[in-house]
Amino acid sequence: MPKKLLFFLFVVVFLFAVAFLAPKSNDSSPKVEIKSFEECAKAGNLIMESYPRQCRTKEGVLFLETLTQ
Repeated sequence: MPKKLLFFLFVVVFLFAVAFLAPKSNDSSPKVEIKSFEECAKAGNLIMESYPRQCRTKEGVLFLETLTQ
């Protein structure tokens, strides 16, 4: 095999390896620590219409709405 072709194949394999083995981030937004139902709702998470209402974060943490009488 000519040296140029061998070098080209090496570069292509290297680039594929880097592309597939590099860590990937699915979420580029900064992490916000949610500590209450209100913060969960403001962050746009799922709100379940139960009584009291519940809000679930993307990580699966559940917050209950605090009711006042």
